[in-house]
Amino acid sequence: MKFFSIIPAIAVAVLGAVGVVGQSVDTVVGNIQGVTTLSDNLRVVAQNLSAANFVQQSPNLISGFNGIVATVTAANEQMAAIPNPVPFSDPDAITVVGVLTTFVKVHQDLLNVVIGKHSLAAQFFLTAPIAEVLRDLEGVVDTFAFLLIALIPTQQGPAQVQINSLSATLTETVNVYST
Repeated sequence: MKFFSIIPAIAVAVLGAVGVVGQSVDTVVGNIQGVTTLSDNLRVVAQNLSAANFVQQSPNLISGFNGIVATVTAANEQMAAIPNPVPFSDPDAITVVGVLTTFVKVHQDLLNVVIGKHSLAAQFFLTAPIAEVLRDLEGVVDTFAFLLIALIPTQQGPAQVQINSLSATLTETVNVYST
């Protein structure tokens, strides 16, 4: 549990240091890959939740999502801090969309596991805090998508397909936990 509570601080420190260097395709790709890793690690945490350990382990799920929110927020701040960003070349934009596609698959896998754990959360009256962090995630992902599209206009279509797919799964997950 303590590991997941330090994720936001580490993410902000790392992404803040990278932001000083400037916006590059490597930075954007690295940010997306970092969130992909956090999402995959959190998927494992979610898969291991059971009736026997849910009360003790569910804070790890919430703090893991908070870590993802903090990481995406830091990436958003980094992208938004660049006035008049220069769009990436088409080959770089294609690279970004490839990494984005992997992220979307991994994050949807996480969200589908979380949907599958809804009955456990409901049994222990813990749907509200999970719904809250999912709504926070939804907000930062929307901002990220808007900022990312500005950097990859030549691949806006394929990127938007991925973003819409993730948004649909995220909305479904929020709806499941909000009822």
